[in-house]
Amino acid sequence: MPTSSIGFWCSIAAHQYFARLQQKLEHLDITHWFFVLLTIDEGKGALSQQELADNLELDKVAMTRALDHLGGKGYVERCECAGDRRKHLIKLTAKAKPAVKAIRQAYEELNDEALQGLKKAERAAFLEQLTRMVSNLRPMNEPVPVTTKRIHT
Repeated sequence: MPTSSIGFWCSIAAHQYFARLQQKLEHLDITHWFFVLLTIDEGKGALSQQELADNLELDKVAMTRALDHLGGKGYVERCECAGDRRKHLIKLTAKAKPAVKAIRQAYEELNDEALQGLKKAERAAFLEQLTRMVSNLRPMNEPVPVTTKRIHT
């Protein structure tokens, strides 16, 4: 087991975190893209598809796939922007409101579970270090390319 690989442990933690999140949210009719809904909610319907992709560090294809999936399930809608016909604003539907509340609660519970035994200051320091690590690994402050496919070597 590669105990010295940060990437290995981050991958294991992410896999276990997401599996637990799916368990907590199994009552919803979606199995992923939870954080997209939270980001749309925080944007209060004022984010375009491109702005949402930028905020989430997703490429155009992944963002379109996420919105198609969430739209197909009735959680989001694309609305024309009054000032720019080419721009589509992404808004939550009425169906999404209780789901967003459940997702926020699930993240809160899961974060508490994952960080059990750490004091408040240690939790803040951990998050700061994790975000710094992501920044350090970005080439020239460019967004990290996100892929949902496994890379085989």
